[in-house]
Amino acid sequence: MGDKYIEEIKAVDGYVWNMVMSNGYDCVFGADVSDDSIWFYHAYRRKGAGTVYNKIPPEKLPPKTFTKFKELLYDFVVSEEQESYDEQLRLDAISAEVKERGSFVRTVHMTFDGERKSKCFKLYEHPDKENVLLGFVYDISFAIDHDWMTDEYARLGFIENAEKILTELPIDKERYSLVYTNIKGFKAINDLFGEQSGDMVIFQTRDMLRTLLKPVIMGRLENDHFVLITRDEFLSEQVLLSLTNQTYNEGFKQYDFTIRCGIYRITGRDVSVSKMVDRAKLAEKSGLDNEGHSHVVYNDDVRVKYVKQRVLISDMNKAMELGEFKAYYQGIVDAKTGQIASAEALVRWQHGKLGMISPGEFIPAFESGGQISALDRFMIEQILKFNMDRAKQCRLIVPCAVNLSRIDFYNTSLMDYLVDIYSNNAFATDYVRIEVTESAYADLEKNASDYLNRFKALGVKILLDDYGSGMSSLSTLENFSFDIVKLDMGFIRKIGIQNNAEIIIRSTIELSHALGATVTAEGVETKEQLDFLRNCGCDYIQGYYFYKPLPEEEFAQLMG
Repeated sequence: MGDKYIEEIKAVDGYVWNMVMSNGYDCVFGADVSDDSIWFYHAYRRKGAGTVYNKIPPEKLPPKTFTKFKELLYDFVVSEEQESYDEQLRLDAISAEVKERGSFVRTVHMTFDGERKSKCFKLYEHPDKENVLLGFVYDISFAIDHDWMTDEYARLGFIENAEKILTELPIDKERYSLVYTNIKGFKAINDLFGEQSGDMVIFQTRDMLRTLLKPVIMGRLENDHFVLITRDEFLSEQVLLSLTNQTYNEGFKQYDFTIRCGIYRITGRDVSVSKMVDRAKLAEKSGLDNEGHSHVVYNDDVRVKYVKQRVLISDMNKAMELGEFKAYYQGIVDAKTGQIASAEALVRWQHGKLGMISPGEFIPAFESGGQISALDRFMIEQILKFNMDRAKQCRLIVPCAVNLSRIDFYNTSLMDYLVDIYSNNAFATDYVRIEVTESAYADLEKNASDYLNRFKALGVKILLDDYGSGMSSLSTLENFSFDIVKLDMGFIRKIGIQNNAEIIIRSTIELSHALGATVTAEGVETKEQLDFLRNCGCDYIQGYYFYKPLPEEEFAQLMG
């Protein structure tokens, strides 16, 4: 340390300085840009400590120049970062960035005794000395490796530490699995009860996972997604059922929520933890549309389904060009007269090689891949063209509804297109209606309401689809004035079977009417269901009892 800086060090209380320095700083130094010289205000040395300074051989200390200091650390830098480390941590480059931005900050990953560490290099202009930079090197491994909220591992920390743990687990004698979890409808919890309650649900989930699954290691990847490794003995059906169905209570608040699990069985060490996480996540997502399936184990069927989804996504643009997507129409009748009063437009895909593909396969694929908005725009254009062509021919036309995906409300291009269409085309306003599912509305209430209010102000009819299938039905009706409420077919199927379901149907129809909305019953298939709904005052009927979805040509013939 140079004599000219002795007085500066003496001016600092030694005890306080040491307390500050020992809390994470590897070293604090000054570097003179004009001559590359370096001196250390603090160099924390402790036997066995994973700090950059104590790994330099004593005979090479202290380095006299910044360049030499950098060279001494080079061998500890992970191989994939050595080139950028050598290039970016030049004193002239650092000085230029400090002058431009006020500071220089880089994270460098280093390996000490086989352990990977994240070191932050941070330099500023010295407040009192010209051409001098004040530098700090400190360890941020814990901050990077751990989730700030739950104190569990973050993604990188989990993967790296799980890899080490797997080398020690007796997987040849005991069975272990990696579990990926997801809280179904978590965004709705935040929207309904606030982010503070959402945080408490996260903590409750963490605690339940620890209590029931007793993980060897656990991490929180992001938001409401946890990942862990546990023994298979803790993954019994009874334990998973207890984990799946949760209730959050806070004062007068009560919310039932579901924890979904994707499970990857660990059978060897040939698959990386990162791939295990991807496969467990894939398993969890594959079960999202299967009611009653709270957990899914990854297997070849899951993989095949995923591969097929990738194929469908890659084929979509070509399918649009070839006209493989077709608009089908299901007539909706007036409950009193039995005459067609409107229709729902449904997309079908006649794939050139795979034949007719179920919407239940390609729509989730397009939603996950981000292509669904292009398909929904296609459907809107088809409806508009179909009805405008019939109007020109002076033939009967009825309003048609298209169901928008929750993804659509984040696609400003599609939303702006709809606003433009409805603002400048009165025909579209009268004959192209918008459907939004109850679960989608609950998940993105604010974003959906903003656009739906704009559409409604332009005179567009807004339909609430699948009412009664979600967890927040009354809240949904409270927060937006839907024109038409569509009763979920799950209720309709229970007519004549469950008295409670019939009471709910009757009450929902009365409530909707009181709110100024009409009601459509979906999935009506029997005369018994029809008679009951008519007796309850239901306005419209949709279902196979009257009409199944028909190709455009057949629906046109039906309409006359």
